[in-house]
Amino acid sequence: MSATLSNSRNLVLLLICQAVTTLGLMVLVPIMPLYVATLTEVGTVGAARWSSLALAAPALGMLCFASYAGKWCDQFGYRRMLLVSLTIFITSTLLMALSQNVYVFMLGRLLQGVSTIGVVLTAFIGYVSDEKSRGRSLGLQESAIACGAMAGPVLGGMMLDYWSLKPLLTASALLTGIAGMVLWSQLSEPPKTVPDPSAPRFAGLRTVLTDTNLRKWMFAACLIQAAAFALVNVFALYLTAHFPSADAIASKTGLLHALGWFAAMLASPLWGHLNDHGEPRRHFMLAAVGCALSIGLLTVVNQIWLVAMLRVIQGACYAALAQSMLLACSRQLPAFAYGHVTGLSRSFMVVGQLLGPLLIMVLIPLLDPVNLVWPVAGLFLAAGLLVCRHATLAPCIKN
Repeated sequence: MSATLSNSRNLVLLLICQAVTTLGLMVLVPIMPLYVATLTEVGTVGAARWSSLALAAPALGMLCFASYAGKWCDQFGYRRMLLVSLTIFITSTLLMALSQNVYVFMLGRLLQGVSTIGVVLTAFIGYVSDEKSRGRSLGLQESAIACGAMAGPVLGGMMLDYWSLKPLLTASALLTGIAGMVLWSQLSEPPKTVPDPSAPRFAGLRTVLTDTNLRKWMFAACLIQAAAFALVNVFALYLTAHFPSADAIASKTGLLHALGWFAAMLASPLWGHLNDHGEPRRHFMLAAVGCALSIGLLTVVNQIWLVAMLRVIQGACYAALAQSMLLACSRQLPAFAYGHVTGLSRSFMVVGQLLGPLLIMVLIPLLDPVNLVWPVAGLFLAAGLLVCRHATLAPCIKN
């Protein structure tokens, strides 16, 4: 089998795996307090506290292991690391499905982050794509993520309302296990890139922090993730305050979130195509400004359908951000460091995932719910401005 055909098959299999695992990741997120309340020995107040910890637990596991997962992909092989990540992910899902108390459930949530499945998939997809098509591949990955992010909450909410979430979590674990067996039998390990012994060594975080371009990209990644998770906290509060007479506000909130993901699913491949034929930095800046404007305009619209339009615009723009950042970094670094820098970028994004909700928690006493969208818009704008005066990308390490 030719290398091109092998890489194409690898890409298709990895995209399917991405959609399946994202569905499993997103099943619980919107309904976390409701599910935690069904566990034994958890009251109403306890459910609120434990659900907050459960939402943060995967971020803690990811923060501790993301950079190592990327490094181990480069060192031990992508196919092997994917199997390890899938095994831990399946174990975490089964623990959550079979848990009868909140402590076992929390262990499952923590292991979900430790699996770093998103890091390994992103690194693998980028590594098997050549320089001319890597933008397209990352765009397709964003579409797969958006597809799973749309389907997961819908299925989770329906199962919790009309039956139980445990069968869905168990089915998700089994489906992921089947996907893992198919991947193990069909995926081929891409040829390993041997670093030039005369080139400077890639020192991971030290290289990232000392190189101006990479440092700006990492901080920008942190800001966009902070903005995204801050928006999750703010959006329901905004709708409740801005449209006090609207009925079924919870359903409307879920639908508007789904519209954003739908727009991201459709727009991601287009951004990937543009990145392959242009400058990712420009597209990142344009998309960051688009996110900031669409969120800032929420304060002046007075109809739900206008909010829906702005959410579509914001979702379409958000689809460009992570993939543009990853592509820009990959063009600056040699192939043998791709997994490592992917893990590092995810670590910075997880820091943003933790900081965004904390920022909103601090600002809630100071701003009314409608004006809380302004700090979110400011985070997106700051990310765009951070990379605005970028120097021309040049490899910091020779191949």
